[in-house]
Amino acid sequence: MLRTWLTYSVALIGTFIFFLCYKMWVSWYCLVVLLALPVISIIICIVAANTMVCGFNMPKNLRIGDEAYITMKTSGFATFLSNCKVKMIIRDEMGDSQKYVTVKIHDNGVSKIPLDTSHCGAYSFKVNKLIVYDLLGFFRLSVKIEKADEVLVKPVPVMPEIMPDRFGFKAKNLRKAKQPNSEIYDVKEYAPGDPIKSIHWKVSAKKDKLYVKEALEEYGGHSRVLLKLTNDRSVLDEHLGQLLFTSKYFLDREVSHKVRVIPPDQSEIAFNIESTSDLERAMVKILHLSVPKEVPLEE
Repeated sequence: MLRTWLTYSVALIGTFIFFLCYKMWVSWYCLVVLLALPVISIIICIVAANTMVCGFNMPKNLRIGDEAYITMKTSGFATFLSNCKVKMIIRDEMGDSQKYVTVKIHDNGVSKIPLDTSHCGAYSFKVNKLIVYDLLGFFRLSVKIEKADEVLVKPVPVMPEIMPDRFGFKAKNLRKAKQPNSEIYDVKEYAPGDPIKSIHWKVSAKKDKLYVKEALEEYGGHSRVLLKLTNDRSVLDEHLGQLLFTSKYFLDREVSHKVRVIPPDQSEIAFNIESTSDLERAMVKILHLSVPKEVPLEE
């Protein structure tokens, strides 16, 4: 813009000298046109800024490695006589980082911003400013716009090195039985209110205290899939793919399970997975978690 005004000033001085030395209609015409250029430019800039509409189109769900773009298009009166720039903030939720991108659009054009899908994660896009320039570059006006969206880059299922044991999905555990009669039981000290018929006389005689039987039963606990977050995004991508493969493997065999995630400096997060929708919701939440920062090496 500064270069435009310097060039215009030199041209205006030269035209004015030409007008003083050669007072004919040509010199007068050149001087009037040159003086009118900034006025015309500011009018075009104001009209374009007040009528311009900026539209965005982006995919919502992608898989790692997909080729995708954010499509941006402007429309409005006098846009063919103006240029515009869109300033966008792209935030990587897992990496807890953000970058600024400036896109130029001209003449009702469509611009494509390539999306980085090299790593899994949730990427948010926010646009808050549209800058409009006149075609000659004399003026610029800022138009405040509020547009925000998010793209999820999901993992591709990856078969783990060790396949889950299809015969050992459910861990066997013991819990207090709902029915009093059971072949499995534990013993505990007698407490007021315990039924007399549940007293274990043999153990009570040995301990010289009253002990009662507590009926237990076996039950199948959840299989568990463990994910530990790491700052190595390539390794994390592979682990997410293995998690997705294993969870789908369980669901295909109608086995409910838990996904346990260990985030940095936080307590463990567990997701109960009983259906494909549960897995989808869990994956969306995992892709919004921040990975640990790299720990600097001690000198």
